Amino acid sequence: MFLKIWSFFAGYVKVEIAGFSVERFISQAVTKGMILWDLQRDGGKFLATISRKDFWKAQNLAEKTSTRVNPKSFHGFPVFLSKIKKRPLLPVGALVFIVGMVLITSFIWRIDIEGTNRINATEILSFLEEQGFSVGNPRHGVAYREIEVLLLLEFEDIAWVSLSITGTRALIRLTETIYHPPLVRRYDAEDIVATKDGVIVHMATSAGTPLFRPGDVVAAGETIVSGQLNIETAEEGLLATQYIQASAEVWARVYYTMQFNIPLTYIEKSFTGRSQRAYSITVGSQRFDIPHATHNFIYYEVIENHRQTSIGQDFPLPLSTTATTYHELTRNLRSRSPEFAQELAQELAARRITEEMGDNPDIIDKQINFTQNHRELEVEVFLTVIERIDQTQELIPETPLETPEEAP
Repeated sequence: MFLKIWSFFAGYVKVEIAGFSVERFISQAVTKGMILWDLQRDGGKFLATISRKDFWKAQNLAEKTSTRVNPKSFHGFPVFLSKIKKRPLLPVGALVFIVGMVLITSFIWRIDIEGTNRINATEILSFLEEQGFSVGNPRHGVAYREIEVLLLLEFEDIAWVSLSITGTRALIRLTETIYHPPLVRRYDAEDIVATKDGVIVHMATSAGTPLFRPGDVVAAGETIVSGQLNIETAEEGLLATQYIQASAEVWARVYYTMQFNIPLTYIEKSFTGRSQRAYSITVGSQRFDIPHATHNFIYYEVIENHRQTSIGQDFPLPLSTTATTYHELTRNLRSRSPEFAQELAQELAARRITEEMGDNPDIIDKQINFTQNHRELEVEVFLTVIERIDQTQELIPETPLETPEEAP
């Protein structure tokens, strides 16, 4: 190991030794203190490596022993220096590059946030920017503890937060508080109201006064079960009023209507295989487009591919490239038969039902009507669905309720 390091800085030469007295040359070279390594026979010749200093001594010894020492290649630090002398701008460019990299990596170029669920990460970044901590800030001299305290004070949902900076990347790790649903005052009175128009098919009332029964038509917002109870008193003909939280499950037939059109003629797009690519470079917030040939596509689709320059994971740089590809399209007028349009309408209706009602709606009846004209197929879908329509709503009594603390 030491020999390789020493030979690199001193310089070494790979040589070819030939002649009638090669063995004699090697013996006398070792005797005179010359160091030969990687010695190997190649037919009637020998290949070896010798130091740059001993190479010139070997030339004199070769004349005395009737051998030839032919240099094959020169290596090591002296050779590197000689190449640099021929290119004086090379070390200057290397120095400028090193200084530039040191300066660039002295700033924060990306801020990542981990652990957000309820909290919007964009709000955290905006708040930090208002406090003077953002992309482009020096990575040295950051008040870690102060930033962590500011986040804890500003966002009540943060239970723990930690800021760390590795390279040019700042990482904020946080833990959110355990979510507690809003407290419900159980002594407040509530009604059960309908969320949608429908025909009640089933009711299960556990508390309250039912105002409807199965078979009745109810409108959205109407009270189905009242939280007001009228209780007969000991005195004949007198009623006492009590307010409670009504509780019930109400199922009803709900009717839905969907309307859409399927055109019988349409434009079909397809790729021709031709494309044109353009490149741009973004430095900081400034984007620079690289000159390129302009495409002559009439119809095309644009796809952009962004790539940020980074030295490993922890050293993102304020430099990114964007490759924009323009894919040529052709547009052809196509037509579909009324039968195919009806099949397409049924698929579209099924997709819309799933998107709007979930995967398993309790549909008891579905009718699809088609009306065709010369341009399109008009589709109207009628659905009858059994679903739950009850919802609690605060009941404001005529007289204020007593809270548990006020009650005797």
